[in-house]
Amino acid sequence: MGRKSQLSLENKLLVYKLIVKPVWTYGIQLWGTATNTNLEILERFQSKALRIITDARRYVPNTIIERDVQIPTVKQEARK
Repeated sequence: MGRKSQLSLENKLLVYKLIVKPVWTYGIQLWGTATNTNLEILERFQSKALRIITDARRYVPNTIIERDVQIPTVKQEARK
């Protein structure tokens, strides 16, 4: 899933959605009562993972990456 991986973007996102995302969404009910600091830790993790998957450079904002790959933020996911 790294920057030099031969997987397509669709396959990398599929791996993220099927393997990585369920790990942190498992306890999503508890995250709804979590402090903003704890949610920010998860958001940083998600941002780093999406940045690696998309091979985005440092100057591309996280909101643009999330919008382009159509993945909700951690806070949006917790609100659901």
